[in-house]
Amino acid sequence: MHLSVNRLLLLLLLVLLAAFVLQGCSTNTRQQTSASASASADYCIGRMAVTPQAPLRFLGGAYQFYWGDIDTWREDEASYRRRVQAAQAPVDGARVRQLLKPVATLPGNHGVLIVAREEDRLPLDPNVVQVTGFIHRDGTTLRFRKRAVSRLQDVTEQRAREILAASDVSSTPFPPARQAQDGFCVMHGTVKLAPLPGWHEVTRTEGKFMLEGVSYRFSLRTRYLRSLSLNELEKENQRLVLAELAGGTKDSTVSEQALSSTSSLLTMSTPSGSKRIAEWRLPASGTSHSTPVTFLYVWPESDNSSAKQDAAFMQWLVSRPRQSTPLLQLQSVPAAATQAQPAPVREESKVVYRMQLAYPGDQDAGNRRYIILRDNKQVDEGRSDTQGFTRAHNADYDEIWGTTVMNN
Repeated sequence: MHLSVNRLLLLLLLVLLAAFVLQGCSTNTRQQTSASASASADYCIGRMAVTPQAPLRFLGGAYQFYWGDIDTWREDEASYRRRVQAAQAPVDGARVRQLLKPVATLPGNHGVLIVAREEDRLPLDPNVVQVTGFIHRDGTTLRFRKRAVSRLQDVTEQRAREILAASDVSSTPFPPARQAQDGFCVMHGTVKLAPLPGWHEVTRTEGKFMLEGVSYRFSLRTRYLRSLSLNELEKENQRLVLAELAGGTKDSTVSEQALSSTSSLLTMSTPSGSKRIAEWRLPASGTSHSTPVTFLYVWPESDNSSAKQDAAFMQWLVSRPRQSTPLLQLQSVPAAATQAQPAPVREESKVVYRMQLAYPGDQDAGNRRYIILRDNKQVDEGRSDTQGFTRAHNADYDEIWGTTVMNN
């Protein structure tokens, strides 16, 4: 029995429609919202100041901070209470969970904290814990959710408390651009914490705009890179995510026509034919959180655009090949020197890698010897527990992890 290698980079098929490729590490990071914006407005998204060149309508997004997912919703108090109750229920839809301690009410109107084991189905992995925190103010709910190796439960709880205490919420999409130095900005709020080296940060923001009476979609993505050598690999990952978002499939082919050193016209096959997508790239220029790799994608919303509309889109593209991002002016903003900074813990800002071994027919494979590889090097060897679970490890998103099950 052999379990195939998993590339943690495919977390983006998460991040941002977002589902971890690692078994049992699921998350849902889409934020349901829809709001218009004027052409003169500017925004803080992630740690960037963003000024649009046309009125935008935001459709949703996904945001990760310290390897936790941050979601926001506009809702009333009753809806918030139902959401918190569902998050601690033994069964909630397709999720099952077991609380590890009573739900904590945080002081200073800083919400509630839930510590549990949670899976898509029984059994529950004893090696993994999930910490979920909520705050609700002025009609906006913010949720922070992070999965961690069980031995890091205490520090994960403490970090969640710090993140909730440092979070502000708002009723409108994104804070003003001037707040970019204050923290990490999400759809309806800000986490006012300075990043630490290695802390993972990702944003993906979806929306639409009008060009000469035609509706276009856009997708803006940023990701902190811990090495500049990952710039090219990140381009490949973002295109994988783009396929599903723009109407393609996992089998869609993508051809590329370069417009400049940082922009391209992509032609992607779809079930209904093909679609042209404009891509602009701003490679990470450093390993600071204020210099993330950035991508902007623009494409016609309709699958049945006319030849005239296609020509107008092409004219818009070729007239702007030297502009880094023609729809949005982007400026990275370093964190303010006075911004709060939590104490570092070296291994906590990671994603969990673990497996549950099973025989054909979904029968748990207990007491099976396994070897775990990281970047093709052995890092662990052991036997699965009675329910088939291996030990859990902390992993970086750009590493390649795999599990091989031995015959003895």
